[in-house]
Amino acid sequence: MNNEGLPPHSIRICISERREPGMMVFNVRPGGPDIGRNKVGWILGVDEQGRFPLNLKFDTAAQDSCALPNGNLMFSLTGAGLIKEVLRSGEIVRQWHVAGKWKNKTPPVNSLAIDVPLTHHRVNYFPNGNLLLLSAEVREFPDWPQNDTEKNAPCGPARVVGDVVLEVTPEGKTVNTWHLLDMLDPYRLCYGSCSGYWQKLGYPDSNDWCHTNAVFYDQRDDTIILSLRTQDCILKFYRSSGAIKWILGDPGNWRAPWSDKLLKPIGNVEWQYHQHDCSVTPTGTILCFDNGNHRALPFTEKLPAEKNYSRVVEFEVDEEAMTVEQVWSFGDGEGPGEGLYGCYQGGAYRLPKTGNTFMNFGGVCTIDGVPTNDNRADMCRARLIEVTPDKEVVFDMWIDGSSESPPMPLSSFRAEHVPI
Repeated sequence: MNNEGLPPHSIRICISERREPGMMVFNVRPGGPDIGRNKVGWILGVDEQGRFPLNLKFDTAAQDSCALPNGNLMFSLTGAGLIKEVLRSGEIVRQWHVAGKWKNKTPPVNSLAIDVPLTHHRVNYFPNGNLLLLSAEVREFPDWPQNDTEKNAPCGPARVVGDVVLEVTPEGKTVNTWHLLDMLDPYRLCYGSCSGYWQKLGYPDSNDWCHTNAVFYDQRDDTIILSLRTQDCILKFYRSSGAIKWILGDPGNWRAPWSDKLLKPIGNVEWQYHQHDCSVTPTGTILCFDNGNHRALPFTEKLPAEKNYSRVVEFEVDEEAMTVEQVWSFGDGEGPGEGLYGCYQGGAYRLPKTGNTFMNFGGVCTIDGVPTNDNRADMCRARLIEVTPDKEVVFDMWIDGSSESPPMPLSSFRAEHVPI
């Protein structure tokens, strides 16, 4: 075990015999006011004993990681514009560089170019070995709403960023693209759709219309599932045609023909808002981390951060009947997750052997100790929790640099299980 150079952390609960065997692999990166400073990052693995068999530290931000079928790990260093496949020792097997990030620079030796301006958030893969990635594009609109807080906001010229889903071969060739601005209503707004997230990432004076933060391949029916944070929805579409199969989220302010694709709720469904990390569980349900920002659509009253909570929620979808039912949740009133609000980042993973759920409350941001929606607040911490199906907490760890000198705001995007 290599515990040298770990980020500040404390394990408060670890009931080894109730935990999933193997390790949970996750990233740690600067958060809060340091969020844009790509000066350090970790890819870590914590096992059921609370030990760290994986400890990779970088001099740039590490964003996401996933376990490959061959037993290797793939992860992204977004600040550096690199995607790496490595052995668990950290030895590089293959490496790709994002061409738009390496203009006028010499890329690493033996690195394969992916000819896109950038990649962001998740890295994933198809069963055929191709990479499943997210990029972005900006388009000009002459008559776009100028804010997301006024019902009758004036319209005018706007630069709108929409995400692009990519299928890329191991050689770096893009063989499929799906453009969200062509698939969804580019005029539908949620809170945050007019935010300036992309303005420091290569798209000045732009609006963060959809903010895709998760991409998952469902091989049962050859479809792709996305989490669209600033559309407050989870979207499923066909890989072959790009046609939408369904939309899961608050049905407010959707126009036809997109409203025809909305899943209809059965029973007491609490919609997710600004969610992260959607996936299909081993039993076929949909799991996601519901950050819960505002818990409202425009133009209704927002729930203040100090009264809000984040949770993991599980939905059962009947694709023939086009219905959705909420079947499980954690964080909205039980255990150490109660009242815990992470305004950004976050992960949810259903474990295959025990049925436990591992979750990242990845961006718990506060100002003078009070929860906030500002992810550049004076302090940011992360909390990683594993619970049994009946919600017993069997693992509870804080990633917390608040007591460091100087204080070190830290965050964690998501986690994924890797057998040992």
